[in-house]
Formats: sequence, C-alpha cells, structure tokens
Amino acid sequence: MDFRNLIAELKRRNVFRVATAYAIAGWLIIQICATTFPFLNLPEWLITAVIVFVLIGFPLSLIFAWAFELTPEGLKKSQEVDITESVTSRTGKKLNAIIITVLSMAVIFLLVERVFFAEAAFIENQADLGDIETASIAVLPFVDMSARQDQEYFSDGLSEELLNALAKVEDMKVAGRTSSFKFKGKNENLKLIGNELNVAHILEGSVRKSGNRIRITAQLIKADDGFHLWSETFDRELSATNIFEIQEEISRTVLKELKVRLLDEDEAELDNVPTQDIEAYQAYLKGNQLLVNRNYDEIVAAIDLYKTAIRIDPSFAAAHANLAIAYNQQGYYGNIPLDEMQKNIKESADQAMILNKESAEAYAALGAFHENDSNFEQALEYYLKSNELNPNLIDTYNWIGNLYQQLGQFEKQMEWYKKGFEKDPLNPLTIYNRTRVSLWNRDYEEMNRFFEKNIRINPDFIPTYYLKGNIASGAPFGRFDEAFINHYKTINLDPNFPRAYSFLIYETTALNLKPLATQYFNTLRTGYNQSFEYRGIVGFYEHYTAGKYDRFEEDVLRYFDSTNTAPNDGTVFGDMYDFAMQTGNFNRVLPYFKQHDPNLFSDTLKTLPRRNANQAYLLAELLKRTGDTEQSNILVTAFCDYAERSKEWLPQNQEDVGYLSNQSSCSFIKGDYDKYYVQLEELFNNHRDLPGVYISLWDLKNNFSEQYTDDFKNLQKKLDAELNIQRNNVIRFLKEEGEWNEEWEVRN
Repeated sequence: MDFRNLIAELKRRNVFRVATAYAIAGWLIIQICATTFPFLNLPEWLITAVIVFVLIGFPLSLIFAWAFELTPEGLKKSQEVDITESVTSRTGKKLNAIIITVLSMAVIFLLVERVFFAEAAFIENQADLGDIETASIAVLPFVDMSARQDQEYFSDGLSEELLNALAKVEDMKVAGRTSSFKFKGKNENLKLIGNELNVAHILEGSVRKSGNRIRITAQLIKADDGFHLWSETFDRELSATNIFEIQEEISRTVLKELKVRLLDEDEAELDNVPTQDIEAYQAYLKGNQLLVNRNYDEIVAAIDLYKTAIRIDPSFAAAHANLAIAYNQQGYYGNIPLDEMQKNIKESADQAMILNKESAEAYAALGAFHENDSNFEQALEYYLKSNELNPNLIDTYNWIGNLYQQLGQFEKQMEWYKKGFEKDPLNPLTIYNRTRVSLWNRDYEEMNRFFEKNIRINPDFIPTYYLKGNIASGAPFGRFDEAFINHYKTINLDPNFPRAYSFLIYETTALNLKPLATQYFNTLRTGYNQSFEYRGIVGFYEHYTAGKYDRFEEDVLRYFDSTNTAPNDGTVFGDMYDFAMQTGNFNRVLPYFKQHDPNLFSDTLKTLPRRNANQAYLLAELLKRTGDTEQSNILVTAFCDYAERSKEWLPQNQEDVGYLSNQSSCSFIKGDYDKYYVQLEELFNNHRDLPGVYISLWDLKNNFSEQYTDDFKNLQKKLDAELNIQRNNVIRFLKEEGEWNEEWEVRN
C-alpha cells in the first residue's frame, strides 16, 4: 500500500478536517456540560454519558467522512462519485469555516468559564467557609522543618493557638487537640483524616527557622478532595520577645481567611499571650501532653513541669490553672490526702483566676474542687462555665458527664460523653466514655468495637483495660475470671493504678481466693491508704473475707468525721449497712445517711431522686431494725415507686436488667421473699447478674438467716458451681503467668 496516496486521499475526502472539527466541537460540548450541569443540579452520570457519546461518535464521523461525500444532488457514497465531479474542495472550505467558528466559540467559552464560573466557584467555596453552622475543621500539628529540628515548641504552640482560637467561634466545629495531634509526624491521607475526625476542612502548615528568620506556611484544604482553598507564607524575624506576637498575627490572619464571625473589636483578642518565656512555654506544653494518659507517674511529672513553668514566669496563668487540674488528677489516681489535694487545687486555681478571670482551666479546676467537697450544684456551674469559655477543653465533657452520674441524671451523663467523643474522636478518654454510652444502651457489639479501637490507637491508656474488667463481671456477662484477667493486666501495665487493686480484691473474694484477696488488700492498704479506692473496699473486704471490722471504722468512718466530708459513694453506704447489720451499731452510721440527704428522714417524702435510691433502699432496713417502722415504710413505698418508674428511663424499659434488679430489691424490703427468689433466679439464669445475686444471697444468709430457705440454698449451689469454674480458670491463668502460689489454694 502506498501510504502517500492514502494520506492524499484522506485529505481529498476531508477526513482530517472532519476529525479536527469534531474534536474541537466534542471538547467544547463536554466542557459546557461539565461546567453547567452542576449549577443546574443535573445528575453527575449525565456528564459521563455525554463523554461516552462524544467518544463513540468520533470514529463514526471519520468513517462517515471517508465513505460519503456531500454533492449538489445530496449525500452519496464516495465510490459512486467520479473524481472529476467531486466537490470535496468546496466542502473543505466549508469545514475550514466550521473549524474557525468552533474555535472562536471555544475561546469565548474559556473566557466566560474563567471569569463567571470561577467567580461562582470562589463564592461557593467562601460560602462553605462562611457557613459556620456546618463549618468543621481540624488543625493538624504544624511540622517543624528547621534544619536543627528545634522549633517544635513553636510549631506545637502555634497549632494550639489556632485550635483554641477557632474553638471559640460560635457554631464552628473544631476537632479536639488530642485527636488532631494523633496525626503528628504521620503523612496520612487527608481524606482519611477528615473521615476519622468527621471534619470537612484541614488546616496544616510548617515552620522553618534559618538564623533569626522564621518562615511559617499555613494552608487550608478541603478534606474530601484535597483542594487547596487558601495558603499563605509568613516570613518574620524571630526573637525571644515576639514569638507569641507572631503566633497571634498568624491566628488572626487564618481566622480572617476562614471568613468566620469574630468578636467585637474590644473583645477580639485571641488567647492572651500565655508567657513571654520560651522555656516556661515548653515546660507547659510538655505538661499538657503528660496528663492525657492518666498515668500516675506522668501526672507527677506534669506537676513538676508546671511548677518549673511557674518558677520561670510566676504570671503564667495557664500553668497555674493546669497545675490545679494536675493536682486533682494526682488525688484521683494516687494516694494524696483529701485536705492536701483540696488545698493544692484551690491555691493554684485561685492564682490562675487572679491572673486571668477568663481561664477555662481554672474554672474546671474549681469545679473539681467543689465536686470533691460534694457540692455538686456549684461544681456543675463551674464546669459549664469552663466549657463555655473553651469548648475544646475536652476534660470538661468527661467531668460534666461524671457529675450528672452523681446527680442520677444518666441521660445527660451519656449526652455529654457523646459530645466529648464527637469533639475529639481519637482522644483515649472520649473513646473510654463512648464505650460507656454503648454499655448503657446495651449495644455490646458497638461497645467491643470501641474497646478494640482504644486499645489499637491508644495502647498506653490504662483505664481502658480497667473498664473492660469492670464490665466483664457484671450483667449480662457475669465473668469474674475475665474481669480478674483484665485487672491483673492493668496493674502489670501500671502498678500505680489503685482502682484495679480494689476490683482484684472484689473478684478474688467472690471466687473464694481469699489469701490472694488479702495480698491485694495489703498492697492497697500499704501503698494507697489515702485513696478513695481503699476506703471503698475496706468494708467489703472485712465483711466478706475477714469476717470482722478492724479497719473500717478507723479508716473510713473516722475519715468522714475528721474531714467533715459527706459520703456520696453507693458502695460506701453498702459497707455502712453491712457494718451496722453485723455489729448492731446502727446509730454509728445513720448520721451519714442524714448528712448525705436529710430528705430521706422526712415524713412527707414521696418521690425519690435517682441519685438517692440506693441509700433509701439500705436506710429502710436500718430504720426498721432501730424500731422506726413508720419512716422505714415511707422509704419502702418511695423506693418501690422509684423501682417501677425506672422502666421509663432504662434503655430496655421493663425488659432491662436494671428494672428487674430494682424490682427484686423492692420485693426484698417489702418482705415478699417468694417473689424475691423468683426474681433472683431470673437475674442469675437469664441475665447473668452474678454480682447482684452473690451479694443478695450473702446478705440473706448472714442477716436474714430465717428467710434463707432451701430455694435460696439451691440457687446458692448453682452460683457456687459457676464461680468454681471461673475460679479454676483464674488459677490456670496465674499458673501460665508463673504467678501462682500453692498456698492460695486454701479454701475457707
């Protein structure tokens, strides 16, 4: 084949001109559709369909140009037209005109598209940013790209300044610090980060220092497609005195570019410059990070760092405030006397308030101070004020939720836990509390997913293992052996976690491993006798294991007397009940019930608040034993009314294990033991509420022996058989760990 003749024939038949005209026209059609269809709200698949049709039509047009010719008599096959009669030259001129026309239209379209549609897209993007009702953003830690890698304090501080500034903008959703900082040093896909943090925008940047010059680059990116909405570079002279001015300048610029609504001019300051000393600032930032994992040694280290920051700069308000919070955590997780802890919290929080009356951390610390003093209403006021001042102070969501639990307002408790998780979804504490929400909702599959997530991404957060153990022993699992294994792992990961020891005492007692329970008790008493965990387990240990009360009155009752503190823990009231029932010294404990809530002694009491239901149930029997049957009957009626009402707010209503447990308690204090037995049996067989059945049968056997009938004895045998299986599982586990002592085999 002579290719020169073929090419000449293709030219003569205008195939090249048709290809050019079709390509330009097809491109123009596709561009017009791609640009206008979204504005017309037409489905995206229509654009795809247009592209497919245009592509299919291209080879067809070439075939058509080769096979047919347009003559004065109409369309004819090319082979039927004599070459001397062909008019392809005139057709070519027409095609040239068409090509020029289409090219002109393409140029006009490009101008319109670049001016009109680009402006519309810009407005749309700005609308996205300005729509603060739906705006959401995560501030990733700025990357220190300095040659010496010595500007991390500046890059982290800048990220925190931006994060805190954005968090104060009304209706702006800002991912929490802990979640954002999870991606520090990782080159994760931005879409993945957006999905993980549930935000639409990412703010990231870098810091590079060279000599006395520092270059900060910030850029705002759409998380779903990686599109850069805005970026800017700042070159500044850096000195020890202007570092925070630079941070504030950049924060203001970013806020302006995000088009969010700022405060009035006289209130438009961002966070006040925290300190003028870089060394103090570094110590403060390190201290903040050490408080995240709730590890006692790290809490102590954080306290030292805050003290260092304050020694360098005594006017550093944020360091004073966070020192107060650290003191509270030290008392909560450690072995600090209450009066010493409270003194430390108050002094540091008050100093922070003197220096900065708008310190969210100081308000949070004062909330903890009042909560420790059982002044719950005042504590809630301070916590809510703290949250209002800084919605990104994630700990407040936890503390507010915990306080609502104290108040018996469980729906609000779960609401605040969920808010905290939505704000900071990778924070170990918010995942911990979100797990508790799933437990409350009886969604155990979801609960396990959150457990797995927290262990995977926050393996150093010890409370996760502790909570896993707590849940394993209760309904609907009833696995003391699994609970023991989780709490055993907890103290191996962190020996300074006293709460795990208290549960190990509880589990080994129930599993009839009393020598091991005594070992754990001695460890707790020796190392943590000032902790609330110790005070919360002394009565149980002495009642169920030792059979006598050597330490309870000395270490618990006299503690409340000396500190003038009102007990509020239901566990301690249960211990007081056991103490009075075993010793007959009812007058020793009744004043604590009255101190907790005088209304329980009112002859007009009709409705019990949720927070006092457990105390009313116990008090009813104690008053009956003292001969005050009238007040006892008032409490019985009020408690049984509460038990019936509980189906209205429990997750599974009257099918909920909590409802059945409340009903069984009502039957017990009413003296309906036949019904009580049926309910206990159902709790054991259908709900695996082994802890509840264990304590109920123990109480019946030791304090109401005349009612301990054969039915209850048979139920006890079933319970003992189940616990014996679990006991053997624990022994096998300890042997595999090389931690078993044959002396522990002794049964009592």
